[in-house]
Amino acid sequence: MKSKKVLVVVSHGSKRKESNQELKEFIKKINQINSESSTGEAFGSLAVVSDEVEKSDLSGSYAEIKGACLEFASPQLETVVEDLMEEGYNQINILPLFIFAGYHVREDIPERMEKLKNNFEELDYKILDHPAAADDFAYYIFKQAIS
Repeated sequence: MKSKKVLVVVSHGSKRKESNQELKEFIKKINQINSESSTGEAFGSLAVVSDEVEKSDLSGSYAEIKGACLEFASPQLETVVEDLMEEGYNQINILPLFIFAGYHVREDIPERMEKLKNNFEELDYKILDHPAAADDFAYYIFKQAIS
């Protein structure tokens, strides 16, 4: 097994092609930030994380970052995790890209991950907090609203 962690960013998925393309572009940006943080390059225009976050805070980079959907679009969460397991990764962080802890965050994602754990005994996963759980999320939203 490969020992580096992998990040899977999970969105709802959409019937709308343009919305799914937005997720793909978002994953590209996160991959670029991940790559730049591990190589020590400057973030340049990607310094969108926060004024307070230093590059050193991002040093725990991921071996891979993938996007996954729950409904209406591909790739589905199960497919992404199964593919990563087949590639030899077993440490996976799941980032729910849902603002609040509704059904998908509280029940759907944990249930799906437990089913995957039953199929892949060596799967070691952690479900990260959703965005609104962050202390500075309200500040970020307010800052966007007044800018």
